[in-house]
This record gives sequence, structure tokens and C-alpha cells, in this order.
Amino acid sequence: MRENTETKERQGWLSVPRRSEDEKLDPHVYERGMNGLTVAEATERAFPRVMEILRRSGESYSEFEEQLVRQTIRAALISQVSRANLYRIAGILVADRRDEGAHRDTSLALAYVKALREAFLPRLSVGESVETPAGSGEVCYVSGDGANAVVRLFSNGRELWLPASWLSRPDHAPEARAS
Repeated sequence: MRENTETKERQGWLSVPRRSEDEKLDPHVYERGMNGLTVAEATERAFPRVMEILRRSGESYSEFEEQLVRQTIRAALISQVSRANLYRIAGILVADRRDEGAHRDTSLALAYVKALREAFLPRLSVGESVETPAGSGEVCYVSGDGANAVVRLFSNGRELWLPASWLSRPDHAPEARAS
């Protein structure tokens, strides 16, 4: 119960992403550019800065963890989360570990992904990487009720319309480690 209250409080001062599909901008708009940056450009600006902030904890991260952070940042940007909030959350996690010893049982990269998902991406979102029965891919569209999604497979570019219950987010590194 306390976590839920903390999440709501956190969302009170963070930008809140668009909730329904019709409120979200078409991801293709981002390819043409929005507010001066495409999603790819915004991701390329945000990712190194977020990783720099997370490395202040003294941790080093695996390629899998970095890829997971990059993909979650991209999904958050598509959901119209500001880059400032992406940096702020990373800074809060590092400060919490330093000051209170928080998240000692996992890497801060994984804690960061979890925090973004809880605050901004509680349901499956456009731009997220997922695992499907046919292989891994990227979510291109989520139905209004969240029950179905279109996923573009990384292996062959095919798009599949699948029940959301068949999709899973990569949650943790193959070898979870404590720092």
C-alpha cells in the first residue's frame, strides 16, 4: 500500500504520459521530428546522460542492462515523458542508494527500468521491446483496452497482432547481481 501511495506522490510532480492510445502521438510523427528532435535523436541524447548518472553509484553495467535502459527510455519518450524527468529519476536512485542504501539487491540500471515502468509505463506501451512466442520485437500499437498489441519482430520485420497476455517484458539480466 505504501508503494502505491509513493508512486502516486511521485507522479504528482512528474510529467504524466498520455493514457489512452488516441491521446498519444503517432510514433511516425517522431520519425519526422517533433519539438526539434526525433525519438531516435532524443534517445541518443538521453541514454548517455542517464547511464552517466547511474554510473555515479560506482557500478558497471552489462550490455543487456544498457540495452534494457535504452529501450525503456525510448518507450518513455514515445509516451511523451520529458528528458528532464528521465534524468531526475536516475539521480534520485543514485542518491537513495548513497544516502539510504536502497536497491542493494539489484543493479541500479534494473531499478531504473522498474521505476520508469511504475511511474510512466504501467501497461504495455508503444516503443517497448517485448518477447513473443515468435521471437523478440517492438510494440508498434496497443489497443485502447490494452488487450492486444501489434509487434514488429526484430528477426524479419513482420508485424503480428497478438494478445498482450502473450507478450512479456525483459525484466532482469540473465545473471542478477548485487553490487
